[in-house]
Amino acid sequence: MLKTLATTLILGLPGTLIAGGPLVLEGSNGQVPATYANPEIIFNFETGALGPRDNDTADQLVRDALAIWNIIDTSTINITQGTDVPVDIDETNFTSYIPVPDSSTVHNDDDGLNPIVYDDDGGIIDEFFGIGQGTGPDATVVGFAASSILIGSCFFTEGFAVVNGNSDLRINDTDLTLIVAHEIGHYLGLDHSQTDIDNTELFIQRCPAFDDDDYPLMYPYACRSSQNTHADDNVALSTLYPTDDFFQQQGQLMGTFVTTEGVAVRGANLWVENIQTGEIYSIVSDYLKQFNGFFNLMLPPGSYILHANSINIEFFGGSSVGPYANTPFDVSFLPPASSIGADLVFNADGSVPEIINLEAGMSVEIVFRTDGSGSVTTSDTQIDLAQIYNSADACNATAGGGGGGTPSLPLLAALLCIPAYRLYTKHRI
Repeated sequence: MLKTLATTLILGLPGTLIAGGPLVLEGSNGQVPATYANPEIIFNFETGALGPRDNDTADQLVRDALAIWNIIDTSTINITQGTDVPVDIDETNFTSYIPVPDSSTVHNDDDGLNPIVYDDDGGIIDEFFGIGQGTGPDATVVGFAASSILIGSCFFTEGFAVVNGNSDLRINDTDLTLIVAHEIGHYLGLDHSQTDIDNTELFIQRCPAFDDDDYPLMYPYACRSSQNTHADDNVALSTLYPTDDFFQQQGQLMGTFVTTEGVAVRGANLWVENIQTGEIYSIVSDYLKQFNGFFNLMLPPGSYILHANSINIEFFGGSSVGPYANTPFDVSFLPPASSIGADLVFNADGSVPEIINLEAGMSVEIVFRTDGSGSVTTSDTQIDLAQIYNSADACNATAGGGGGGTPSLPLLAALLCIPAYRLYTKHRI
């Protein structure tokens, strides 16, 4: 069967490469968020050093990164360290454990291993991305990760991560832990998230918010400084890997984002703020590629204000947010999505922001128009999204139980990256 790699990459410096929503949509209808069927995921660490860090130090750093996701109590994800790969993986043997560069067929994804590779000097990264991308003082790639999936299936099979040990990068343990955790988020199936950052953020100021912790771990740039997740990260992961009672313990905010003429707005950033706690959550309009402007957020009970803004023009390719930002000319960067501006507030039929009250187990459905107007419909029961968010049910519904179906064309998932620009301005002075 045809396969693809959902690949992620971290950039050390700004460069051009190929939301709290799902990273990969598959299933026979191409609209099912891909996940791992078993949330008990085992990584296999290698036995070598990570540049100046010995093996024990590197292992602990990765364990700390995994723990950031494990402590989310509304998610079933539990990532552990399994049996070590019994070799020091380097340029001479890496093709036995992870995909072979420039090969569309050799993924090494059927050996029962999810290797964490310590690329001691960046040489393996050079093999994938070119000489000097991982090695030397001007290296740009901190690491990358990928999960493999059968085209038309709903489940990732195996994955891997490569971490650059090049000492010239001079990244401290805290920052590297967060970078590894970000990549693990992609490995699990999470996309980037813009939250409430407006579309006017410029190249010269990658992280303009006063508080670093305003940024989610899955923000496209390395801006967060605390070794934990943002509320947006928690909801995104839990929606993909929910505990049995997650959906009924949350309020459901769903609807469509359309122009005043009723045309679907695809690829805009939608975000809500809890007016009691100040917590921010976001999703991209039409993130399931249904071509109707659909959005859905499972949120803690509370009162919210709904906003929209355009995807930051820098968030394409390797920094993309949502499924419509693969190039600078993709749908997110064209009208009507690009015309939303920095902050459109949902006011329903009034002149002040509409307060949206969510209770556990209930649903609020909204039609949100690009002039801020719209409608609100409240229901005491939620719309059942198990056919979308529970991959087992979704595969049964769309592919007769196995996720097999007729394979689609083998399109490579967009290369996802986190440009660690601020990290390098701090550490390369």
